[in-house]
Amino acid sequence: MERLLRFHPKTSVWVAFCWAALAGATASLGMAPHALWPMTLAGLAGLFYLQNLLSRPWQCFVAGWIFSFLYFLISLRWIGNALLVAGNDYAWAYPLAVSGLPLFLALFTALACFGAKCMARQNFIHNFLGLFACLAAAEWLRGVLFTGFPWNLYGYAWAGVPEILQSLPLIRTYGLSVLTIFWAGYLAASLSCDKMGTPLRILAVAVLALQIGLLYAYGYAVLAKAPAMAPQAGLTLRLIQPNIDQAAKWQRDKAMDNYKALLSLSLPRKDDQRDNQHITWIVWPETAISLHHLNNPLTREMLVETLKTYIGPVYLITGILLRNPEDGSFSNSLVILDKNAEIIARYDKSHLVPFGEYIPLQGWIPLETITQFSGFRPGEGLSILTLPENQRISPLICYEILFSGRVIPANTDK
Repeated sequence: MERLLRFHPKTSVWVAFCWAALAGATASLGMAPHALWPMTLAGLAGLFYLQNLLSRPWQCFVAGWIFSFLYFLISLRWIGNALLVAGNDYAWAYPLAVSGLPLFLALFTALACFGAKCMARQNFIHNFLGLFACLAAAEWLRGVLFTGFPWNLYGYAWAGVPEILQSLPLIRTYGLSVLTIFWAGYLAASLSCDKMGTPLRILAVAVLALQIGLLYAYGYAVLAKAPAMAPQAGLTLRLIQPNIDQAAKWQRDKAMDNYKALLSLSLPRKDDQRDNQHITWIVWPETAISLHHLNNPLTREMLVETLKTYIGPVYLITGILLRNPEDGSFSNSLVILDKNAEIIARYDKSHLVPFGEYIPLQGWIPLETITQFSGFRPGEGLSILTLPENQRISPLICYEILFSGRVIPANTDK
């Protein structure tokens, strides 16, 4: 294996690119649904190893791009599924959707590898330190540039290890990603340094295992001291998932059946005993209804009758598609309704999905959004919604959960 890896980069650069593809595919296995974190460390270590072997910046650029393209192609392959819904006019764009985003995202890693090689050249230590710094910067930039797409950061590889995740309050998501990159670089350096004999390499790997073990032990101690999770007294959440086929969601002839399914699932169970102090929150999915359901006397009365089957206070939290009469634009919103189906709070999604809910630079890119609704209007940003019982929630809708640390408005009194 050692002979196979130690190819001569000047004559076998294509072998390097093949190894880059394998390393990227390996690293992707650390992401959901596989959640094999050692694979992400191994794949990233392979990229560090190639960075040291390749002699020219352009070779590192290509290797980094191939690595990252395979990484994102495999771990984000589900993104194109929205185009496969029956009746979607953009099904032809499925190959572009699956490969287009990885093509772009791979540039961040490619530029990181290119910049690191320009700075380091053939110095062994500088190669690893330079790539560590550039990869860490690239991960952060990917999350903020062009509205940001911080999905499948390398730190996500630890999602299946709750003990490691206890470090997040201290170092945040990007910090865990930086630590993951560092560990991968450390592993590659330990195994590939010519000046280290086998005993020293074993010792170096043991030190790496110790670092991960200490962080795991810290998380284990935090979880051991954490109080047992218990339901909040007097509050019940009812999460409703009607399992409506996506192709039938917006069909006019299925609208009433879909609505009845939501209402039926929202009825209290016969064995529930509720007193007047009990509070129930019913939660419906994103864009479960439109304003038509609240304005139409029949559908509104159906909703009121369902809510009034609860003895105690009840609130419906639902996603809703709202049309803004001023300019005809749409808002992907969340509203809270009381027992009389009156809107008592509203939140408009503020971080919209590029090409899904709006077209960036639409004056130069004359396309329609794949959601079949054009002109979505963003909201004013994160907000806290307060219910009459002084209970507060900070809504996030779909895509907005990607952005680490953006959960509640700044300077919110917690």
